[in-house]
Amino acid sequence: MENNTLLSHELEQMRSQIGMLKEKLEQQTIVNEMHIRNSMKSKISDLNRTVLGTIFVGIFAVIFAPMTFYIQGCSLLFVIGTAVMLAVCLGLTIAQKINLSRMTDLSQSNLVETAEKLNKTRTHYKEWYRIAIPMLLVWVGWMIYEMVNTIGIESPTAIGFYCGAGVGLLIGGIIGSRINRKVVRQANEILAQIEELQQS
Repeated sequence: MENNTLLSHELEQMRSQIGMLKEKLEQQTIVNEMHIRNSMKSKISDLNRTVLGTIFVGIFAVIFAPMTFYIQGCSLLFVIGTAVMLAVCLGLTIAQKINLSRMTDLSQSNLVETAEKLNKTRTHYKEWYRIAIPMLLVWVGWMIYEMVNTIGIESPTAIGFYCGAGVGLLIGGIIGSRINRKVVRQANEILAQIEELQQS
């Protein structure tokens, strides 16, 4: 009889310990999910700031680049072409910003939608090189042609312009490439966190 009572007591203790362990595991899971969601929100906010900064640069370029070329005496066709190219780039960037701004609800039911939007942004930035590089090469060639016809190639003004344009294009290309890689990297990290949440 005493053995049965002792066994029953031990079983009750085991049930209690298992219950406490399950409760701790559930609490740990909740804490982990909250940590992942907070990390995701932080990264999405950082992405938003990055894209917003690109938009401000784009607005500046759309306004001042065509104006500068017009003042330099470039053809109206080139000035309009430059304005249209920059406006299209700006419009595509604004579209990505709108897409990112809609990623505010990180509830379990909305993770699939968030992942789809984020994947769309990632794909846009990964594929952008295929459009941007050929477009930029054509534009640079056209710009050189315009400037040679406008200011020549041997005057101090021409040499200064070409050197400045070359340095500007190099710096702009490096910055643009770094921003592009940063967006893709952060998108990959957030998508990995979404997958982790879905599995949990």
